[in-house]
Amino acid sequence: YILYLLIKRYGYHKKQNLYQYKNIAYLGIIIFLLPFTINNIFSIFNYNGALETINKIIDSVAMISFILLPIALITFILVTISNIVLVIKEGKSLRNLLGVFLGIFLCIMTILPDRLYEIILRTQIINIHNLNSIGPYLYNYLETLIYLLIAYLECILLGTIIIAIKAVHKKVKYDKDYMIILGCKIKKDGTLPPLLRGRVDKAIEFRNKQLEETNKDLIFIPSGGKGNDEVISESEAIKNYLLSKGIKEKNILVEDKSTNTYQNIKYSNKLINNKNKNIAFSTTNYHVLRAGLIATEQGIKLEGIGSRTKAYFWINAFIREFIGTLFSEKKKHIIVFLIIMIFIATMIGITYFANNI
Repeated sequence: YILYLLIKRYGYHKKQNLYQYKNIAYLGIIIFLLPFTINNIFSIFNYNGALETINKIIDSVAMISFILLPIALITFILVTISNIVLVIKEGKSLRNLLGVFLGIFLCIMTILPDRLYEIILRTQIINIHNLNSIGPYLYNYLETLIYLLIAYLECILLGTIIIAIKAVHKKVKYDKDYMIILGCKIKKDGTLPPLLRGRVDKAIEFRNKQLEETNKDLIFIPSGGKGNDEVISESEAIKNYLLSKGIKEKNILVEDKSTNTYQNIKYSNKLINNKNKNIAFSTTNYHVLRAGLIATEQGIKLEGIGSRTKAYFWINAFIREFIGTLFSEKKKHIIVFLIIMIFIATMIGITYFANNI
């Protein structure tokens, strides 16, 4: 029933606005609960008492964690390779190394219970073989919680990847009045680098298809200020490119004050007088979800389109939004995990009293 409610909520919020951290949280929790639900539904048809059912529930946690172990290993390998490439191409920064830290954390947490077991056996801190003592039950509880945490985090990461891909492939309606083009650093001669040119070409392509489908034109809003090392503003460079592609000047509205994505969207939206207008934005594919989330934070409803780019940008974007989801929806995650902790403690407590009464 809980799974049904989560699916219903996810469907509702996704339909209202895909660009919400809560969508990632709901989807991740659904992915997390689904295998437990399926596993324990099958146990109904092979019922051998409450204690065995409880043990199956607890064992299923470890089983699912081991199933998800390849995801942790693949994540570690992919993010390490992509982050090395990213550092080489874009320079060193803590943000560019987030994926490596996450991959290492997932791998360490996955093998931690086995290492703890070896340490306990070697040091004899507690007796984990005497079922009449509390030792084995405490270890079982700790082991289960570690497996739960790693499985939970992997499912939230998987939810992030799915939502990010959905954001890029979401079909945008051909009814737009404005198209915001999010800027980025331009070349020294004031022309567009391939990354930014791809965004503008994607916006022009959308406008041409809209004209063909509905005979409705739109206004482009090139967005981006002038950096200290740039000869002209990013928006001016985008405007020049639009003009070279045959776009009329009356269809271009320049926003040249912004310095980041948050300001791109905020200042561009201020240029639009009628708030009932349909607005889209054009950026690079890995950045669509991020830009949409920022727009939602400001209470601005937009639809996004994305141009293609290098694969190494994608993985870092997944990690960034995964971390963003954990922080943004931290109350929801804490409540879910506390409920799970209490549930598992109850299950293990029942087995302890059953073996000692």
